[in-house]
Amino acid sequence: MAAGLKYGLIAAAGMSAWMLGEYAFGLHTTRIDISNLTGYGVVLIFIAALWRLLHHQLYQTNRTWLPIWQGLLHGMLASLVVAISFYVFLSLYLRYINPDYADLTLERLVAHMRIEGKPEGSIRAIAREFRWGLTPVGLLFYVLKLYLFIGLVASPLLTLWLNWRRKEPVHPG
Repeated sequence: MAAGLKYGLIAAAGMSAWMLGEYAFGLHTTRIDISNLTGYGVVLIFIAALWRLLHHQLYQTNRTWLPIWQGLLHGMLASLVVAISFYVFLSLYLRYINPDYADLTLERLVAHMRIEGKPEGSIRAIAREFRWGLTPVGLLFYVLKLYLFIGLVASPLLTLWLNWRRKEPVHPG
């Protein structure tokens, strides 16, 4: 199995488990304000999986340097796997596990915008955009855009960081 596929599936499983944990602790139902902060845990899990993937690529063959293009290639493969797998999970989550999540999130968002004094037309436009983002096409577009962008930025940066931290290879003998 390709390393990008393997770590992409591991990351998607960890991200899904994180969201289920948030749901189990009521962060997506009764304490929706807190879920704004804990939602970043999903992104951190993804970045940690990218780091582990690139670390594995650098150290598996006992090489001294991982070319940036290879790090980007592996990272983008993992990002695509994560995006598609997490999209499937989010679709199931929003349809069967927590169908009220979208309404609760939108309600909180509208309440905050009204407190800030935003015009009602602007609030309606944002609410329409939010609703479109939860359709199957909108959700796929959002997930692909977000995780492919994170992979595009994080993979070369993590590759460079791992290369600079790399110690000399261990030579047997």
